[in-house]
Amino acid sequence: MEKQTEKIKRFSKVVHILLKAAFIALIVVGALQAFSLLWSFLDLNTEVLTIAGVEAEYPLLFKFGETKVHLPMAWETGFDFLGVRSIASANLSGLLLTIFTIGGLGFAKVVFKLLKENGSPFRDDVIGSLKKLSIALLLIGAVSGLVPFVAAGVVWVLCLIFEYGRILQNESDTTL
Repeated sequence: MEKQTEKIKRFSKVVHILLKAAFIALIVVGALQAFSLLWSFLDLNTEVLTIAGVEAEYPLLFKFGETKVHLPMAWETGFDFLGVRSIASANLSGLLLTIFTIGGLGFAKVVFKLLKENGSPFRDDVIGSLKKLSIALLLIGAVSGLVPFVAAGVVWVLCLIFEYGRILQNESDTTL
């Protein structure tokens, strides 16, 4: 039994580290998406400038006397700031998907943190975090499609299995 618990702890530690990295990366992508979405709605005044022999329209951020400050990139309404749309779409549903995914990763991180610390999935805090993860997957599915709905169902069944295992473990502990 101890050997299995140690395996769960080791595996959970690795997954927890990977989830942390994904969580941080997704926060950066989400911030870029939000920034891109915000900038794509702005209607900035532009001026045609020639920089390095290339003539392009650049947005005028502000003018102070004769000094003009431009954004260092070509601009148009709906502009794809830093190519963020190639990373993730810069629209509201894409931003919502990223936010829900960050939430889901957060709940998954909690599950694996609890498993890495204790090793037993048959605990109320693990089951509660799995239920929250299932709800986050339902929200992700509402924005993106069928696969997260199926994953939410699988996670919910795991919750029921772990809940049953917790009940059996409690019965076993009280009879000993």
